[in-house]
Amino acid sequence: MKMKNLKFEKLKTKSGTSLFILNLPHTNAIASGVLIKAGTRDEIWPKEAGLAHALEHMSFQATKKFKNSQEVSSYLEEIGGYLNAFTSQEGIFFHNVVPKEYFERAIISLNELVNNSLIPQDKIKIEMRNIAEEIKMYFDNPVSYINMEALEFIYGKHPLGKNVLGTVKSVLSLKQEDFFNFKRRYFNSNNYIFVCVGNVKPENALKLFNEYFEKIPGQSNKRLLEEPLKTTKKTLIKTRKDITQTQVLLLTPTVKAKSFEAKVLDLYSTMLSGGMSFPLFQELRDKRGLCYHTSASLDEFSDSSLFSIYIGTDPKKYQEAIKVALEIINSNKDNQKLMDKAKDLTLGRLSLVFDDPKSILNLAVSDILIGEEPKTYNQIKEEIEKISINDIEKAVDNYLLNDNLRQVLLLPSNYK
Repeated sequence: MKMKNLKFEKLKTKSGTSLFILNLPHTNAIASGVLIKAGTRDEIWPKEAGLAHALEHMSFQATKKFKNSQEVSSYLEEIGGYLNAFTSQEGIFFHNVVPKEYFERAIISLNELVNNSLIPQDKIKIEMRNIAEEIKMYFDNPVSYINMEALEFIYGKHPLGKNVLGTVKSVLSLKQEDFFNFKRRYFNSNNYIFVCVGNVKPENALKLFNEYFEKIPGQSNKRLLEEPLKTTKKTLIKTRKDITQTQVLLLTPTVKAKSFEAKVLDLYSTMLSGGMSFPLFQELRDKRGLCYHTSASLDEFSDSSLFSIYIGTDPKKYQEAIKVALEIINSNKDNQKLMDKAKDLTLGRLSLVFDDPKSILNLAVSDILIGEEPKTYNQIKEEIEKISINDIEKAVDNYLLNDNLRQVLLLPSNYK
């Protein structure tokens, strides 16, 4: 059976948690993970700012089976495996990759991290200082900083405006009970999703998840999805003395990520910046020498998506760069040839994703986080092929015209 024709199977575990599994009999690896449907947007700010991300970190410090972080990591690393986790506005995801012979170890590891983490008191201050340094690192990076400022500018007090990392002050004040309270609210069988991709039969995966994940009572996180708060201001300007470039973001909140229009806008971001042969690079860099790096993207959330164009440029040239970028947006919306090229590129990259269990796993979780079930290559291909140039033009006119786009600028403090 060709890999592209395979489909995710959805099973129900004894605990009531859904298990999505994609069996890839041609591989030697298995990628698996547990998604907790609670993230930064579920924190109580300002007291819990950054708590979800901090909890992800603390889960690796010790568990009932593993007495310290070294044992947590060594359990999979000693057999060539890999383990990690990430936190977003929408959820926390613990995941790993192991050789197919060691699948049981993978599930034991996940159970320990998710259900049996001890949150050792003596490690909290140390790990929170590490996260405080992580926050400072991102704030010291101009590109990271402008992206964090942009979220707050666009979404304001809406939960999506929260910084996943929290603040240095809030993180350093977190106590052991704060972590346990968050776990009591959200870490339960009704709030988990299990995902597995690789060389394992569905019945075997179901057996192990049933064995190691007992039912944990609790409420499913049914947060009220709010409409994004669109700022009435056109431009946010920040200055920093330690930079020589101007960082530019042109952006606007749009529709729910699982909507058809979001898929259209995502394809248009590829039409603009799929690579060095695409318009943003060609016009801004290759023809005019206005920047080293530029890109377009669509950040996806369950109740919104955020279209943005990034440009790093000379302070004396940023207005020209913005003007060119706006012209590029408007002049390519009816470019059939460019759309076909973007589709070919997207499907080509997607083929590479579906050659790797870990990449498939991450893509599946991205689908789940925005409220969809994980899709296979052919399902995604079908969605992309449905998009017409008229769909592109309509979406650009509705969301990306000059009046809709906001500007976030980070300027050198000595710029006049």
